Amino acid sequence: MSRSFLRLSLSLLLAVAAVSSAQQPLGAEEEKALISKLQQQRAQMPAITANFTEEKVTRLLTKPVIGNGTIAFQAPNKFRELAGNNPSTTVCDGKVLWIYYPNFKEAEKYTLGQKQFFDESIAALTAGLNFQNVEKFFRVAAAKEGNGYRVSLTPRTGGLKRILTALTVWLDEDGMIQKTDAALPKGDRVTTVYKNVKVAKESDAKFEYAPPAGTNVSTPLGK
Repeated sequence: MSRSFLRLSLSLLLAVAAVSSAQQPLGAEEEKALISKLQQQRAQMPAITANFTEEKVTRLLTKPVIGNGTIAFQAPNKFRELAGNNPSTTVCDGKVLWIYYPNFKEAEKYTLGQKQFFDESIAALTAGLNFQNVEKFFRVAAAKEGNGYRVSLTPRTGGLKRILTALTVWLDEDGMIQKTDAALPKGDRVTTVYKNVKVAKESDAKFEYAPPAGTNVSTPLGK
């Protein structure tokens, strides 16, 4: 799997939701009610935009890597991410996914419908965004924390376990994204904080994309 797809996967997962003190685990019925509430909210307002700052701790570097950017999502499977520190643009219109690196004038093109693993990963990650079928892909454990909620997602499938060990997300009392902490295979960790989170019925973001002229385009999944 390419590093860019790993970053994409984390970006989608880290947009799920999102901090405080003492935890009070929810009972089964309370947890079910919370997930149902989130599903209804996402169904009514399927578009999400936010600014994010992330800190990645890796065993390969002595200092954390700090990044920032913006993300936009339109259910069920359209999204656009702009990363600032190490510039890249990731765009999916539901059929084709592009990742463009302006500093290198290179782009990767992924066509959905070609590889089962890739399609299932996208389906699982977007399920995390709107919470539809989330329990099909993750084991869910929720707790009341401060005025909001702490939700732990543990991957069920082997494919997801290849890119994520566990994800802890925090929601405010209105179910809005606040912060996430992702544990990755081999001990790496990514913590992401979201600001200026907005939800709407329709996104203003553009999900169609074509790389600039002169860009070297590769197709990691094959043509």
